[in-house]
Amino acid sequence: MKRIAIHGGAMLMVLYAILRLLLVRGAALDSDEPQHLHVVWAWTQHGVPYRDAFDNHMPLFHMSCAPLLSLLGERADILDWMRLAMVPLAVAAFVLAWRCGRALWGSAAASFGLALLALEPTYQRMAGQFRADTLWALAWIAAMAAFVLVRRPVWRSLLTGLAVGVAMATSLKTMPLLACALVTAIFVLVCLPKQARPNWRSLAGGLTFGAVAATAVVAIVIAIVAARGGLAAMHEAVLGHNLLPGFGRDADTRQLALRCVEAGIVALVAGVLAWRSIRRSATPALTAQRWFVAGSCGLFAIFLYAVWPLLTSQDYLPVLPLFVPWLGGVLLRGLGRLRIQPTAAWVGYALLAAVLLASRAPWRDRLQEYRQQLATVLAITTPADIVMDAKGEGIYRRRAFHPVLEMVTQERLRRGLLADTIVPDIRSSQAHVMHPERMPDADLQALRADFIPYANGEWVAGRELGEQAAGPLRVAAMIPGCYRWLRLDGERIAQLGPELQFDSADAVIDLPQAGRYRLLWCPAARQLKAAHAQ
Repeated sequence: MKRIAIHGGAMLMVLYAILRLLLVRGAALDSDEPQHLHVVWAWTQHGVPYRDAFDNHMPLFHMSCAPLLSLLGERADILDWMRLAMVPLAVAAFVLAWRCGRALWGSAAASFGLALLALEPTYQRMAGQFRADTLWALAWIAAMAAFVLVRRPVWRSLLTGLAVGVAMATSLKTMPLLACALVTAIFVLVCLPKQARPNWRSLAGGLTFGAVAATAVVAIVIAIVAARGGLAAMHEAVLGHNLLPGFGRDADTRQLALRCVEAGIVALVAGVLAWRSIRRSATPALTAQRWFVAGSCGLFAIFLYAVWPLLTSQDYLPVLPLFVPWLGGVLLRGLGRLRIQPTAAWVGYALLAAVLLASRAPWRDRLQEYRQQLATVLAITTPADIVMDAKGEGIYRRRAFHPVLEMVTQERLRRGLLADTIVPDIRSSQAHVMHPERMPDADLQALRADFIPYANGEWVAGRELGEQAAGPLRVAAMIPGCYRWLRLDGERIAQLGPELQFDSADAVIDLPQAGRYRLLWCPAARQLKAAHAQ
């Protein structure tokens, strides 16, 4: 136990890094990941940001990842590699949270709290995914760590401000996070005895310096977008698209009011406890820092619970690692009162970890299905082809319908605030590959006349002709392009017909003999024939 006490933090970080490496393939796919990857790919194409590929996030994360995606090139396992690039970010956030927790609550509390967090299934899955929230969480945790750990005021203000700027340029969710931190800081300063309060002039100077540093980061990022002509599109996508009154959890005003009352009660109780704790502390400055870090995290969680319209698991990524060292200290003190030794607590934790990891099997490859899906798209399309997918699952291909089909878009379509041009856009852009996930029911029904299921969840332009006699056959209008008929013997391709060019009018094809026929877009037909030949 003495060795664990000395080297426990390093051991924990190594084990967490190993876990994160396992979860590169072991974590289930989230639909946001291909969406982020598609936006990163759009940055590599040197087009106009936000106009040429839809994105409702701040741009820093995608800008930063673009060089790596360019280096890796077009490949079906791209998500594996980009997730691997997230491992250093996730581990760095974990390390900084531990350093911050150790300074405030001690090594034992920080290690125990973060060790428990590493086993929490939602955090375990989300913390290393390829998403902007991974960088956002690291930036905010770095800001808190700089505030707590850096002693020289100038460097503390500079590093904290730069980290906050990175967080703001990565996600607009930094604004409520920053507001909660400022409210908590003001409250904690009021709670401090007068003799323990810092100089107001130095506080104002440090705050101003930090604000300038943060603003500079955001200004540079926005200037890059503006230089590429995407400022207007960015404003519409990041602000206009995301702001939708009465949506999600805010739609029920009675429940909203009830949640606000509950949040107010919790905040009031926490405020009373903080006041008493700081006032009675023998080390009020340290106690105030503890309440600032844990309290700002708690206030942000309360705010999300009360009023955030779309509450998602990734919203908590920047605050959970900062909060759990306090929780670890509480649990260790509770176990101590029950006369349970730290050795027994860690043995119990090891057994729990073994059971949970064995049941979840993080070494299992959970990205194989998506790799096959992307490989299918890449095999039958070229960079010049346009596809229709939900959120950019094709990554390297332009999309027929500009907005991604996520919850806000679907609600805007339902309310009539956004024109549903999915079917006309597919036909006018001559998109021959479609991923039907999240497609509105009416649109999917209309597209069944032009698309048929192909492989790995993808649909391609084509039509089931059924049993036909030999001779000419009139075929109703299809999406313009090259098609080939397939004569089928069961599911085996008995004969592959010649290439036929279809336009937007009806066409006549000649069938050599009676049988069951299918009409399929040429690249898909060739790929299917090659696959059957193998």
